[in-house]
Amino acid sequence: MHPIVEFLKVIDRSPEQSPRELLDTILFECRKFAGAEAGTIFLVRPPPENLPGDALENGFLEPMSFQNDTLDLEAATFIVPIDDTSIAGFVATTGEPLLIEDAYNIPPDMPFGLNTDFDSSTGFRPHSVACIALRQDTGAVSAVVQLINRRSPTGDIIAFAPEQAEFISAAGIVMTSVIERSRMLEELSEANKDLHARNKQIEALKDRTETALRKAEKSDQAKSRFLSCIGHELKTPLNAIIGFSDLLGNEGFGPLGHASYKDFAKEVSNGGHKLLQMVDDILSIVQADSASIECSDDGSAAYACIEDTCRAWFDEAAEKNIVFALEIDDTPANCMIDGPRLTTILDRLIDNALKFTLAGGELEVRARPMPKGGLTVEIEDTGVGMTETEIIDALAPLGQADSTLSRLYEGAGLGLTLAHALTRSMQAEFAIESAPKKGTLIRLEFPPKNDSPAAHVNDTPDNAARESR
Repeated sequence: MHPIVEFLKVIDRSPEQSPRELLDTILFECRKFAGAEAGTIFLVRPPPENLPGDALENGFLEPMSFQNDTLDLEAATFIVPIDDTSIAGFVATTGEPLLIEDAYNIPPDMPFGLNTDFDSSTGFRPHSVACIALRQDTGAVSAVVQLINRRSPTGDIIAFAPEQAEFISAAGIVMTSVIERSRMLEELSEANKDLHARNKQIEALKDRTETALRKAEKSDQAKSRFLSCIGHELKTPLNAIIGFSDLLGNEGFGPLGHASYKDFAKEVSNGGHKLLQMVDDILSIVQADSASIECSDDGSAAYACIEDTCRAWFDEAAEKNIVFALEIDDTPANCMIDGPRLTTILDRLIDNALKFTLAGGELEVRARPMPKGGLTVEIEDTGVGMTETEIIDALAPLGQADSTLSRLYEGAGLGLTLAHALTRSMQAEFAIESAPKKGTLIRLEFPPKNDSPAAHVNDTPDNAARESR
């Protein structure tokens, strides 16, 4: 029987072996046919990362199967650089086979040498060597087979014959297939390890995110509880301040004796009322941010609410010599609103507009239905206006409380912040268009009936300011 046929039958009888076990079988059959004392199947590896100097710059050969009848080694632990300093490294570089009669007597004109590191550490002495490169379909060298010390029937070391090299080359077709399978399994294993590691990272990140969200929710709840508590605690002494100052101002228990006392009492009362309004605004902001509300009033109620609220400010606008115009469309509006909240929103926005508009200026409120349903309300003034940064600051909670505008113009206080929060709580959109010395336009867009809250995503001051631009 031809040696190749016999070899293939042996391989065919070993289908259940792992790639490394099958390579061991192939190497053993190659050694048996050639009569070799030792043999190695090397796998071509790329250069390692972060390589010092020029070491292994072309990659290296790693033993996948190692057999030696003389040495008692369970596994090979050495590597061979891919260069001309060794026989196997040279074959990996060129792809050309080598048959060497005596490895320690290589002619000096040969373009390769002998690496004796393994020999020095083990005492093993190679004589005859057969070294064959295994190629992929692309032509690239994927592995190198090296057989050492062919022995005659009498035990003498003799040179390898060309037919041994041909046999190894033929067997190399099977070896290449097995090696590529092993490489694929190796890459798959590494990919699975990487995937497992990434999954662990994702799970850890998920846990950290959930923990952070729970902490944030607890913190937000604590903040809301604190603000609500402090708000109610402040209102008790404020009511006392306002009540007693009103008694003094009205001389509830008889004449005070000096007119200045009534003036002082009025200042105390005004300060108390302002502080009470601020506390009420803070509580309203907290409540507005905590959850959305179910609107109960329709578009016709919205028109009535807008008209009544605006008319309550006509006298103050006239006192400040500001022209106040109201324009309400008669077309029914398909929308749902909360009347009390809409009143609060308009009160705060109109109050701000009057504070920031000089005498001789104009203020206009307009209400009209939107083409696809819903209601648009616009509050436009010819006041001092705001920069983009001032818009963002004003919409942030407590953002305008200490701003330059608030100090120069008696303060907008929390009015703009509260109006924005209440508008958002009704799933409505809030946008500002403003420029210094050119006035301000605030646009409220209330969604139509049964409109999805998810369709309105203007949830942050930044969004409101961006929409305006």
